[in-house]
Amino acid sequence: MKSTKKSKAIFWAILLCTIWVLFYGIVMYFQVKNIPFWVALFSSAYNNYLFGLISIFIWLICKKIPFDQTNKTLFFLFHFLSAMFCTVLWLIISYGFWYLSEGERMFERMDIRGVIGWQFLFGMMQYFFVAGISYTIIYHRNLKQKEMEGAELKILTRDAELKALKLQMNPHFLFNSLNSINALVTKDPASARKMIAQLSDLLRMSLETHDKLLIPLKEELDLVHTYLAIEQMRFGDKMTFTADIDPELLTKPFPAMLLQPLLENAVKHGIANTRTGGTISLSIRLIDNQIIGNVVNETGGEMPLKPAITESNGISLNNIRQRLDRMYGDNYSWQIDQSEANKFKVEFKLPLNI
Repeated sequence: MKSTKKSKAIFWAILLCTIWVLFYGIVMYFQVKNIPFWVALFSSAYNNYLFGLISIFIWLICKKIPFDQTNKTLFFLFHFLSAMFCTVLWLIISYGFWYLSEGERMFERMDIRGVIGWQFLFGMMQYFFVAGISYTIIYHRNLKQKEMEGAELKILTRDAELKALKLQMNPHFLFNSLNSINALVTKDPASARKMIAQLSDLLRMSLETHDKLLIPLKEELDLVHTYLAIEQMRFGDKMTFTADIDPELLTKPFPAMLLQPLLENAVKHGIANTRTGGTISLSIRLIDNQIIGNVVNETGGEMPLKPAITESNGISLNNIRQRLDRMYGDNYSWQIDQSEANKFKVEFKLPLNI
């Protein structure tokens, strides 16, 4: 990639120099009397390709003397002196090689005194022309670099925020799981011990994914089933869980710790608050290259589900929304439906490829 960019830069530099050679040759042809055009063109090529080599030195100077970090008076004074130096060097080398090959005859072929003045002026102009192009290239490179660094910083910041939000959920579900175990310690010690073992598995799974933002859907479902096994022991037949998962999605990347807090929310605000219990349904399907998930909490109780379940400032739901906002921006949808008194539904649509 870098070699391709370098080759393109060399090509454009040679092309630009060649155009300048033609222009310089035409000017020389009209300025110097009794000179054939081919001589003017050859002389232009010789002089300007030589200046092209000197332009490498000008490029290095511009890289060392940044425009935006240098006193402007010193900046222009330095470049004026540098332009004089490069121009004089150019003329000395140019006429020096000519003198070595022609000797005194070079003075017979051209009135050097008549052209040296405007050649010096042209050299100065060429210097500032090359310097201007160099600073333009450097400016755009720096601007692109800053844009890339800004984009990388945004990604790093987003990842840090996501990990912090995800870690916030770990103590949250741990607290609720311990409450579930505490409820069984005196009533059913054997079941409590089994729940502790399941909680151990749950914590292990959580720790294995603590630094991951995306995991295979199968791993997320394993964590969900372990969590629900704990709650199943607490509520028994009072809680029914059904799942309809598209097998094609099991190996696809999925936001870590997204389903567990949704199901925990359903258990806490639905199953735990009714005497007759209810059903929690999970559905995840692939439709039109989107992951469409539904978590439905339906109770058969005599009282409607608590309004608190729909509050956007709840820890679980608000945490999920913040994480999805940072991961997908506007490229996802999230809907909460409680049009029926004893039914609460959350639907999310995520892009298959983030």
